[in-house]
Amino acid sequence: MRAPCLAPRAILDTVDKQLAEALEAVKAKHFDAAGAACHFAGLAVSAERARLAACLEALGSFQFGRVRIPAQSAFWINVFNAAVLRDAAELAHADSLRQVEGFFERTRLTVGGQVFSLDDIEHGMLRGNVPKYGKFGAPMKRSDPRLAYVPLAFDERIHFALYSACRSSPPLRVLHGERADAELEAAARDHVRATVRVKDDGARVKVPRVFRWYAGDFGGESGVLDFVVAHLDDAAVELIDRRRGRVRVQYLDFDWTLSRKDWSGD
Repeated sequence: MRAPCLAPRAILDTVDKQLAEALEAVKAKHFDAAGAACHFAGLAVSAERARLAACLEALGSFQFGRVRIPAQSAFWINVFNAAVLRDAAELAHADSLRQVEGFFERTRLTVGGQVFSLDDIEHGMLRGNVPKYGKFGAPMKRSDPRLAYVPLAFDERIHFALYSACRSSPPLRVLHGERADAELEAAARDHVRATVRVKDDGARVKVPRVFRWYAGDFGGESGVLDFVVAHLDDAAVELIDRRRGRVRVQYLDFDWTLSRKDWSGD
């Protein structure tokens, strides 16, 4: 028997809040303290996953129009992260990068009567319907009715709140409507400080691969460096500033290996 989302389906104005609560429950029960590694085997058979699945199912008749503008990106990020977690067993059995890519490409949920893949949500909704890295076309045609629900404001910080369940993914984040701006800022700051490496007294700055894949989202390579510097600690910023612009940006490899809780040692 499917576990219910906490409120009846008739009360659709709270389903997005219930989804956030279900995500918080998964994070508390099945993740390490950093929110980076998950006990996926335990999650797969848990009441928390069943609750998450019920909340996603309830979104099938969700009314998009009731999501306030400041909460639009937060809503889609939570939907993306919830779908990744609900279906993470597929990733656990993936044995090639192509299978991992397929996980994000396949249609897997219905929101407001419209069907979506994870790529549709990330690149169609959250990035404003622009191509995924390595693809030439936008995920949705110009006539696609789903484009009516693209968030009005693009926010490059989404890249640090989308959870892909792999070792190079940012930790799981749960966003909360009106608090989303501060939460996205914290996500960007924390991920930059945890991953960026300043080398050779500031002459080289090694940044996550996502900055190469989606440099355009940050205004190109110079914009990437500006974004990184804005989120680093003061000591690292001072090293970079001393170079007076003579800084080389390099990109870290991306590890698609599933970030299991037992792998982290917890």
